Amino acid sequence: MELESAVMVMLGLILGGFVKGATGLGLPLVTIPVLAAFLGVQHAIAIMMVSLVMTNIWQLWKFHAYRQGSGFLKALLPTGFVGVIIGTWVLTALPAATLSLLLAIMVVLYIGLSLARPEMRIPPDSAWRWSPAVGFFGGILQGATGIAAPITVTFIHAMRLARETFVFTLSAMFLAFTGTQSVALAVTGILTFERFLQGWLALLPIALGMVIGHWAGKKFSRKAFERLILIILALMAARLFHSGLIG
Repeated sequence: MELESAVMVMLGLILGGFVKGATGLGLPLVTIPVLAAFLGVQHAIAIMMVSLVMTNIWQLWKFHAYRQGSGFLKALLPTGFVGVIIGTWVLTALPAATLSLLLAIMVVLYIGLSLARPEMRIPPDSAWRWSPAVGFFGGILQGATGIAAPITVTFIHAMRLARETFVFTLSAMFLAFTGTQSVALAVTGILTFERFLQGWLALLPIALGMVIGHWAGKKFSRKAFERLILIILALMAARLFHSGLIG
């Protein structure tokens, strides 16, 4: 890897940790597009598995007292597991250029939803009814691109849960998704031992970013962070579109 690319990867990991520390969310949304722009989608997803599992375990422990209201996960996770397996197969079957385009589209979709900020509300009974479909298609996106947020986060956000319950619910869901995905990636040969070790090394800059982000989150507005994230994501999406269309 060239020095410039290595620096950008390192900065991407720190930035992802920074966002995670400041907001409690957004680690894969930031790191995977940045890493994929320089390493490829498969490599980027494989490296992030260790960090995603470990950070979600930590958040699950931290917010476990706020699990009330997350019961709909019983309807979401079973189909999510199936979706992750199908998505991982898509990850192995599609060419690198197509995967770059797919990831770029997911990033653009997330940016669009963030800017539009739909104010829809989903009552609890509807949440249980829609959860299997959300889990299935969110799982496919998770397996194929590493980013399920356009479907899953939008859905859970619309339930208007308390912040602590919201974070616990997302952590439980993503821990289940990434745990399943890690096994599927290992079976398919994408998560090699070398990439597994790289994943543990990636925890260091991510942890550094989380410490800085936790401090900065108390000093600056969340809105400023969100704008910065969207700008960075737009740049990474442009690079991914370029890789997918031109190479």
